[in-house]
Amino acid sequence: MSVKSPFRVLAAVLCLLLVSCTPSGVAHESLSIPLPEKPTTRLGQGRVNAMQYSPNGSLLALGSGMGVWLHDARTHEVLFLLTGHKGQVDSVAFSPDGRILASISEDDTVVRLWDAATGDLVHALEGHKGGVRSVAFSPDGQTLASAGDIGDDTVRLWDVATGTLQHTLEGSWAGGFSPDGQTLVSGGEDGIVRLWDAVAGTLTHILEGHRGGIDSVVFSPDGQTLASGGEDGTVLLWTVVPVTPGSRTK
Repeated sequence: MSVKSPFRVLAAVLCLLLVSCTPSGVAHESLSIPLPEKPTTRLGQGRVNAMQYSPNGSLLALGSGMGVWLHDARTHEVLFLLTGHKGQVDSVAFSPDGRILASISEDDTVVRLWDAATGDLVHALEGHKGGVRSVAFSPDGQTLASAGDIGDDTVRLWDVATGTLQHTLEGSWAGGFSPDGQTLVSGGEDGIVRLWDAVAGTLTHILEGHRGGIDSVVFSPDGQTLASGGEDGTVLLWTVVPVTPGSRTK
């Protein structure tokens, strides 16, 4: 037996052990799915931190250290490079009608709204005292919610058409709208989930149960259940009590 033979036997044994320890179906699935030899298209340049398709699928926005790359999703052509943020663009979001693109950076206090058709800056929303963690449009596209990072601890509601600040919701750093757009949910570093009347900007419910900061909150599609995820490693589900809708002013 040659010197190399024991090593070959050892390698074979290790391979068998790895396969036997793999969860059922995982190894088979990974080997049965054919992988492309190379990508069909390369989009953008540099590190990509966020991406989103427009609602109709015609545009693809990529957030990077250079700015926001806006591509034609069908031809893959670069339409615009949207610049202005101080640091890496960490999140991008299209309005429900796809006409407005919002972008944020954790190193920047300004939320930027862009015309997706022309690449022009529509509004630079200033007010946060620190970086911005996330942005979300209301279902009707009239309102944008921007959630500040630690140290800011606010969710701010903006009129998309005018760029004016409507409400500042204290004690929060994550937020999202209910499917009907009447309620905004937010979570904070204090571990409290808050429900707000999205039109009036008033607090309607306080939900306590987490033992650490809230990282994520989301409504179910029917708006009757709310899920909140915290730094304590738990996800809590809440039954949502409907809020009496306020009257939206234009």
